[in-house]
Amino acid sequence: MDYPQVKGRLEKDYPLKKLCTWRIGGKADAVFWPESIQDLVQMVRWCKQNDLPVFFLGRGSNVLLPDAGLRGLVVVTTGLNKVTWQQQTVIVEAGYSLMLLARETAAKGLQGLEFACGIPGTVGAAVAINAGAYGATIGDLVRQLTVLTAEAEICTLKQGDFSFGYRTSSLQKVGFLVLDCTLQLSPLADANGLKETMTQYMAKRRKTQPLEYPNAGSVFRNPVGDSAGRLIELAGWKGRRLGDAQVSEKHANFIVNRGNATSEQVLRLIAEIQQDVHTKFGVRLEPEIKIIS
Repeated sequence: MDYPQVKGRLEKDYPLKKLCTWRIGGKADAVFWPESIQDLVQMVRWCKQNDLPVFFLGRGSNVLLPDAGLRGLVVVTTGLNKVTWQQQTVIVEAGYSLMLLARETAAKGLQGLEFACGIPGTVGAAVAINAGAYGATIGDLVRQLTVLTAEAEICTLKQGDFSFGYRTSSLQKVGFLVLDCTLQLSPLADANGLKETMTQYMAKRRKTQPLEYPNAGSVFRNPVGDSAGRLIELAGWKGRRLGDAQVSEKHANFIVNRGNATSEQVLRLIAEIQQDVHTKFGVRLEPEIKIIS
């Protein structure tokens, strides 16, 4: 298929496992890394006109990609990384690293993003799912968004045009893709204090999460008033594996890839854990990861 000539990198028959932190997946028909928002929009509109499916990825840190691969075009947003710093706000494109942004805001003495210092996704994906940690979420900071609608139109959204919930947002429900966002931060004189807080967060993350193996973060949302990891561990799943997919021995709400795990193995583990936890505790665990098929 002859794609339009726009700036960016285009690869055909590309391994999906290279595009996600789980290192799982077959091949994509084609993958495109746009250099600008304009390049992305032009390519998406062309695909829409030609009835070609489009899938969007950032750093692939909370997705499970299929063993059979993906037909159509995968658009990876990591090349959209422009940042504009203002006094207490930052305007940042969707593909920018959330961890890097957290470190940079702290270095400037701006408070609000330190919770994100260990979240390995992009800003756009983080906004879409309202990523958070340690009692804070990125949705609390969002003041304005530029999005691509399901009809491939660019639209500016202000406060009141979007809403956030626990690991979700209204953007997901209507199929909007975040192109850039404006975040409101708070000035804090003690930049060293922010850095120390982030150092403590990272130490806790290394101690409690299986960062030594490919994973996609928390697999299940926490039920109201409880912990998915606690329930999974109580049900006896910690350390159990199916092929190279294993429930982490360090944190039961993580499934790690011990080598050559497949999407099918992960999905079977998810289904069996859901069934067992529901049988034993009457709680239906809902996936926090995005499953693309």
